[in-house]
Amino acid sequence: MAKNTKEGALQTEALVHQTIIDIFMEHGWEAVTYGSIAKLTGLSRSGIQRIVPSKEAMGEAFQGQVFSYVFDKLDTSSPEAVVTSWLNAFDDPKFSNCIRYLVGAVHAEDMGKRKAAKGLEKMSSLLGRETTITLMGLSVVKLLDVDLVD
Repeated sequence: MAKNTKEGALQTEALVHQTIIDIFMEHGWEAVTYGSIAKLTGLSRSGIQRIVPSKEAMGEAFQGQVFSYVFDKLDTSSPEAVVTSWLNAFDDPKFSNCIRYLVGAVHAEDMGKRKAAKGLEKMSSLLGRETTITLMGLSVVKLLDVDLVD
């Protein structure tokens, strides 16, 4: 990768951001660390910190991609189809990691909480308030692995 050029810097930034997305989707948000990024990119931790100086900045790397990934898994032909496709999507670890991140944003710093709230508002505008509330409740049940869902 080119060094000390604007193009090289942009390539390095894109590599770091894509690596964050890859780690998140495969292993979950808690697996996104400077060490895991460094291991996969071959970059130094300090170099990565210049690109993403905080965990919050790491979250900016996948801005909008989580919502798109989740929404693409849904059959929106009817409210029942939405719920069924949502529940079936939990078989996909990437989907589960996205929802785990969304639910976990309750405890996040301000930016993470605002992004999650914005995503829920968008989902509500597309699917309806009741369906969104139902999906979030079902998500908690699924993530807790409680046998309440048929």
